[in-house]
Amino acid sequence: MSGFRASLPLLILVGVVVVVIGSGVFLLTAGRGLGQFLFGRTYAEGELRGYVASVLKEELRGSSCQPFDTDNNGYVACDFTLSAQPNVTRSIECAAWGFDGLINRGCRTRLPNFQ
Repeated sequence: MSGFRASLPLLILVGVVVVVIGSGVFLLTAGRGLGQFLFGRTYAEGELRGYVASVLKEELRGSSCQPFDTDNNGYVACDFTLSAQPNVTRSIECAAWGFDGLINRGCRTRLPNFQ
């Protein structure tokens, strides 16, 4: 019985570690999808607005970004128009919401998806 009492704190500690690691894995997988569903489009369009204002030094007229990073490269596809050329639609990739979006900031040229 005294052996069980001595190992009880160890069992509690192991249980807490398992719960913390399991919660972290869940949040990184399911939480990422939920976060992209709720915030993905807004986040990417914010990155696009910043890119157009600071890099292109133009005024954004309209934009549409995908909410999900389907190819897991940290960017989502966006289409936009500028006030100076409202009839010309341009394509670009902007940082996606999530951990990759913290590493990848702003926008970049949209690359073809060769597989």
